[in-house]
Amino acid sequence: MKIDPFKELNPPTKDGYWINKKTKERFGGAYISSLLVPNLKRVEKGFFKAIKDKKFMKELNEELETFIGVNTPIHFSPELTKLAGGEKKGKIFLKRTDLHTNHSHKPVSAYSCCKLAKYLGFKKILTETGAFQNGRAVASACAALGLDLDIYVGANDAKKLAINKDISALHGANIIEVHDSTKSLLPAMAAALRAFQSEPDSMYVVGSVAGPHPYPLMVRTFGSVIGRITKKQFKNLVGKDPSTIFSVCGGGSNMLCISYPYLKTKSTKIYAVESAGKGLKTGKHGATIGGGGKMGILLGMQSKVLLDGENIAESFTEASGLDFSSIGTEVAFLHSIGRIKFLTATDLEAKKTFMMMARKIGLICAIEACYVIHAAIKEIRKIGKPKQNHLIHLCGAGEPNVAQMMEFMKKNK
Repeated sequence: MKIDPFKELNPPTKDGYWINKKTKERFGGAYISSLLVPNLKRVEKGFFKAIKDKKFMKELNEELETFIGVNTPIHFSPELTKLAGGEKKGKIFLKRTDLHTNHSHKPVSAYSCCKLAKYLGFKKILTETGAFQNGRAVASACAALGLDLDIYVGANDAKKLAINKDISALHGANIIEVHDSTKSLLPAMAAALRAFQSEPDSMYVVGSVAGPHPYPLMVRTFGSVIGRITKKQFKNLVGKDPSTIFSVCGGGSNMLCISYPYLKTKSTKIYAVESAGKGLKTGKHGATIGGGGKMGILLGMQSKVLLDGENIAESFTEASGLDFSSIGTEVAFLHSIGRIKFLTATDLEAKKTFMMMARKIGLICAIEACYVIHAAIKEIRKIGKPKQNHLIHLCGAGEPNVAQMMEFMKKNK
């Protein structure tokens, strides 16, 4: 299926802010050391040049189709539809980005950003990872494009997802474990940014729609290929746009990338699902919006962040890809204007959904995808309109979670 050209639907200001006109809240910007400014300006200038370069975009789209395999299917799920109350509650469809090369939505923006780095003359990539889906995707891209790579990962996350770590190493990545603070995604991103400051000949690649401008814009723009293909596929399959789109949301990359082409489609409601961890009331969660996050500055961006008094609060979730104390800038803006509705699911609900998907649907899903599946079924039961068509973004495969889930299964026989 041919990839439709990108169309800017929600541009930031030239300084990288999305501004809520009613509240005057500003989401975005680049709150960084002055030493990083030349690096970011080079990336920003090169990005805008590349997306206007017909040869570059033609090559990129061809490689996304052939190497990444972006034309993954959408299919009707009678089993999930039945669990939600049957067709009298509407039909449920799955967008299968777990079938991409490297088994998640991450390879689309990862490969695109690495392709941009090569176009701009960089020889080495710096990146961070939580669930190691981004790390693995960037490692694969760097191997294919002949680029060196350093991956920064929290020490705790490195232990959880050994298979993705090992695959990244097989691709030739240099993996640097970060033992700072929570030993998770947040300090890994901070370490990668520090390295970018001291290594101007290397390009930083972000795994989510977060960080200093232009990264939220770049990741969303490149990743929206998923949404553009989805929009065309769904209309071919059903004859119209989906009534709802449900996606999980940590930083917000998979949610924004599939939903972006629908931002101006009033007939499509957009839902984002965060991890409620052990429960919102316990304080141990990764729900920036659902947990009452406030405006703050983190990792070079101004967005909603989880706070403990005046300090950044530690997020908590058993899904490494959702273990983040903030949320992407454009995502926070879209929530502030009412375009996105947020839901939550707990770690226990996600684990039970993982087992249900394995035993009743026949799919081993990434634990991150199980939060959205649980929340979507619950919300669809409430909506309860028979003529509606609901789309769930199945954003990753769950092989890296198998050891974790075998332990859960043994304890819950």
